[in-house]
Amino acid sequence: MRAFPLLSAALIPLMLTGCVSKIVTAPFRAAGTVVETAVDATTQTQSEREEDLGRKVLADRKRQRDLCLDEAQTKQERRNCEDAYRRDD
Repeated sequence: MRAFPLLSAALIPLMLTGCVSKIVTAPFRAAGTVVETAVDATTQTQSEREEDLGRKVLADRKRQRDLCLDEAQTKQERRNCEDAYRRDD
């Protein structure tokens, strides 16, 4: 009769070690995830840089075309502006 309580008392710490280790390491894992997310949000990949550059180039070309169209005085000049900026698209 006495062996069972002693055996139970001896096994309880062994059974709880997994739970305790999970409780202790959980905050560190969460902090690591937050740091990784913050780093991902602040860094930019090569493809993202290229996409941004492409957007800037297209916006600049559109501004140039609009300026050309504003300065054009005849229909032929407007057509020339549209053709000049359409060829490279």
